[in-house]
Amino acid sequence: MCDDTAKTNSTFGALATRFAGSNDHGKQVARLALMLFDATAPVLGLPRSSRELLEFGALLHDIGHAIDHDRHNRHSYYLIKNAELFGFDADEIEVIAQAARGHRKQAPKLDSPDLKSLSPAKRRVIRGLAAILRVADALDRSHFGVVKNIEVRYSPGRLIVEVDSKREKADLEL
Repeated sequence: MCDDTAKTNSTFGALATRFAGSNDHGKQVARLALMLFDATAPVLGLPRSSRELLEFGALLHDIGHAIDHDRHNRHSYYLIKNAELFGFDADEIEVIAQAARGHRKQAPKLDSPDLKSLSPAKRRVIRGLAAILRVADALDRSHFGVVKNIEVRYSPGRLIVEVDSKREKADLEL
């Protein structure tokens, strides 16, 4: 791991710890989101470079709970946008923040002022990452980390996600 990557990881880890404690749920969602990304990025047209942005968005997606539960996704967006996230440019931080914001309720609206300033390609990335993050978050709905592995396969017009919970009860996640 290079020094820049280590600094970046510690910056995100410190932000997550500050607002989410041990952040076990964020780590589990990030693990699941990366598995989903690896399986779906080609179909969604997501560049490989957006994988890291998804990981950090997943780690930070719930930090807004420190402010308010009901609108925590919006508060997560604000906290991410206004944190000092070294090693990322403004567009990358916007992608991370918008993906975190889009993890619940409605997807980011393409005509929002924050998105309008971004290129159509970046807007497409945000919508794809938000969709993946939404599914990954649902796969840890109980916050108990019961989903151990997932397998993704395609059939005509469908994406099928098979869940392995190693015999643990995963009713909420399913």
